[in-house]
Amino acid sequence: MNWKKLLAVMLLGVFTLGFVVGCGGSNSGEQNGEQSEQPAGEGGDEPLKVALLTEGAVNDGGWNASALRSLNAIEEQFGAEIAYTEKVERAQMEQVLRTYARQGFDVIFGHGFQFSEPIETVAKEFPETKFIAVNGYVSGDNYYSTNFKFGELGYFTGMTAGLMTKSNVVGMVAAVESPTVTADVDTFIQGAKEVNPDVEVLVSYVGSWEDIPKAKESAQAQLSKNADVILVMGNSFSIGVFQACEDAGAYSIGWVDDQSSMSDTVITCGLQDVGTVYLEMVRMAKEGTLESKVYNFGMNDNNAQSLSPFSDDVPQEVQDQVNQAIQDYLDGNLTLDLKY
Repeated sequence: MNWKKLLAVMLLGVFTLGFVVGCGGSNSGEQNGEQSEQPAGEGGDEPLKVALLTEGAVNDGGWNASALRSLNAIEEQFGAEIAYTEKVERAQMEQVLRTYARQGFDVIFGHGFQFSEPIETVAKEFPETKFIAVNGYVSGDNYYSTNFKFGELGYFTGMTAGLMTKSNVVGMVAAVESPTVTADVDTFIQGAKEVNPDVEVLVSYVGSWEDIPKAKESAQAQLSKNADVILVMGNSFSIGVFQACEDAGAYSIGWVDDQSSMSDTVITCGLQDVGTVYLEMVRMAKEGTLESKVYNFGMNDNNAQSLSPFSDDVPQEVQDQVNQAIQDYLDGNLTLDLKY
């Protein structure tokens, strides 16, 4: 692993962040401005204005980084004016949402379930603005939520871990014990045991999406119990898990993005195509076709979820078995017990 290269990428993300936040607003306070009277996409020559809030850092190499890439894709595809604020603490979420709404932004994304209730509160104050909670659970006249079909990726990454382990012990280091996380934890266990009934699955919750030292300690504890494949379900803390696996000569499985460039231990990743979600929601916002509901995206929805290419360390027979299971699922010949 070239850590100097990774550090350079992260620093570049920080410098870029400073420029974008400076141009697009920040969470330092509310701005004076008028609420736009134009529905999204009906502003004549005025460009669509789209804002993004994230709780974590947008250079985390995972969940929040995928949100910024998606925002940039919206700018490119729709010619939108964009802005974002990262590291928004929960106590500040309503304030930052109001700031963007008062600045006339047409569509405002809150990137994570934790934005659900703040969006529900603020959206009622700005009926002409469309608010979207990604991985959320609220909906109303002008606010909506999206979810991935949680459990799909857990099952197939679990299969991979169960087939790849030599010690018959695999692990998961996850952020928090929330329903959207445990849905994939449950199916990871199911998938691993489906192909390897003797496998033991260790699960640890860090209690944070960003705590690198604690995530590394959690991984080390699992490795000390002979785990030789670990799935990481976090944001910035993924780096700590990859480091622990490198030190122990174990395999890892990434999450959300293709994280194979971050560590040679990564044998595959559960991919969530956040860009598909963002672009589709903005398209519907422009067309005025958004419905008051929670939208669900999965493997059968423009490949909104998938597995990244396997590394060369994964035997062809393992790749074939997992890929055939995925195809069976897509064809309706394999049924998963999904909660979403």
